[in-house]
Amino acid sequence: MVPEEAPLPRPAPPLDPAPASGARIVLIGPPAAGKSTIGRLLGARLGLPLYDTDAQIVAAHGAIPEIFAARGEPRFREIEREVVRRTLRRLLGEPAVVSLGGGAILNSGTRAQLRHPALKVIGIEIDDETAALRLGGSSRPLLAGDEDPVARWRAIVDERRSLYDEIATAQVAASHGPPSTVVNRIVDVLTGLQRAEEYARYQDTPPHEGTEPGPDGAHRRTDA
Repeated sequence: MVPEEAPLPRPAPPLDPAPASGARIVLIGPPAAGKSTIGRLLGARLGLPLYDTDAQIVAAHGAIPEIFAARGEPRFREIEREVVRRTLRRLLGEPAVVSLGGGAILNSGTRAQLRHPALKVIGIEIDDETAALRLGGSSRPLLAGDEDPVARWRAIVDERRSLYDEIATAQVAASHGPPSTVVNRIVDVLTGLQRAEEYARYQDTPPHEGTEPGPDGAHRRTDA
């Protein structure tokens, strides 16, 4: 029994019974990283809707390679920016998973939105070998042409690396294991981030909340 004169110990901070289920998650990363598949599985795991911005673009404007061919990359980026802007604003209003196209982070407005403290931005990383396996017969417009697609992919990743690193809350490797394993890694990361935030808030709580000092200076319960 704790002596009445002793300061009351802090209770243990409560743990969310379903960690990360209320998170606002954004997946970023290079082409062929598997963001759409991982996003779908992650949403199902956490009971959250998935908003895939590339899929939204295709539904509203047609296939992305056709947009590039007919209207050019600058127009595609304008379309992408508007879809991403609306989707990220929606994300602030409800927990969900958002999957962004590989080049969405090139827009400064998108990067500014992604810095919102309520968002958990997860960078999906793959290595060159995994990219090579996934790029065979790829119709991705930025990887088209005579250049080796893996070399072009590597050049794109290198060009964007600093932006991915700047924006990501955490990076998760996706080269080894099935997508479900990657989802497990992401959930572990999100749970760790959530508990760190809970602990930080807990540390900011006055240690004797619910008590008041007696004549001798010792704190005693006022809510018992």
